[in-house]
Order: sequence, then structure tokens, then C-alpha cells
Amino acid sequence: MRAILFVFLLFHFNQVLNSQTDTTSLLPSKMSILEKGLWGERGLFRITGLAPLTLQARQSELKLRRTMLSIHQLGGFATLGLMAISAYYGKKAYDLVPGYAEKHRTLVRATIASYSLTALLALMSPPPLIKRDDKWSSLAIHKTLAWIHGAGMVATAILGRQVRESANLEEYNRLKKIHMGVAIATFTALASSMIVITFR
Repeated sequence: MRAILFVFLLFHFNQVLNSQTDTTSLLPSKMSILEKGLWGERGLFRITGLAPLTLQARQSELKLRRTMLSIHQLGGFATLGLMAISAYYGKKAYDLVPGYAEKHRTLVRATIASYSLTALLALMSPPPLIKRDDKWSSLAIHKTLAWIHGAGMVATAILGRQVRESANLEEYNRLKKIHMGVAIATFTALASSMIVITFR
């Protein structure tokens, strides 16, 4: 009787262990806080039932990830183009050419919207099956540059508002130079992150 009970418990323990392994092995061992919050075993999409953690669901998630990251890449190029055009109009506005300031502001709004949607596609995408720890991979460099151009986007927008609200001509010229320098650095970081990930 004890032998039968022992075999039953061993079998049951093995089933529980396998089911846990099956579930956890569907996710990478390391995930960001956002990935855990959305796609982890107890993430938002799991507990609401929108994305159950099964093999079939994970296969669909990986296809969704590929699509989202492809659109993210296209969005990056679109944002880079919008940024270049708004920089051109910004330079014209900087040189006080009439009519360019309002066009620059409109293009800046479009750039910020494009940038935000593009960033959300990457941030909200399902996690891969495996994450590698290579600190010098093109993806790692791309993510590091994302922090730089993300901060640059915020700083450029704040500086742009300060330029518009400047009290006198001296302050206006000083802030415009800083605004332009930060915008160029942001554009360079975004372009570099696109190059690194596209030509890896």
C-alpha cells in the first residue's frame, strides 16, 4: 500500500513539476518590469485571460511580436524623416524666415506622435522566448541609444516651449542654440539606433 501511495505521489509531483516547467519555459528567464507586468505569468494579459500562457498562445504572441517590431522599425524611419523635415523648418524659423515657425510646430507635433506610437510598439510587444546577455550586441546598443534619444525628445520639446515663451531677445537666442544642439544630438542618437539595428 505504501509503495502504491509513494508511486502515486511521485507521479503527481512529476506532473506538477512538468506543468510548472512547461509554463515557465514559455517565457524568457529575464524580463523587464513592463514585460513582467504585461506578459509575465501573472501579468495583465494573463490574469485578464486575453493571452493565456500556453504553447499555442505563445506561438501567436511571437508572430505578433515580429509584426509589432517590423512596424516599429518602419515607424523609426518615418519618425527620422519627420524629425529631419521639422529640423529644416526649425532652422528656417531660427533664421526668422516668415511662416516657418508654425509649420515647424506642426511638424514637431507629428514627430512626437510618430515617435510615441513607434516606442509603444516596442514597449508593448510580447517578450521573445530567449533573451541573450550580450552587452555589446546590436540590440543592446539600440536599447541604450533609445534611452538617449528618448531623453532628447523630452528635452527638445521642453526647450522648444521655453524658446517660444522667452522674455527677451537675448534669452530667446540662447535657448534657441541649446534647443538646436539638443535636437541635433537627439536626431543623431535616433539615426544611430536605426543604423545599428538595421545593418546588424
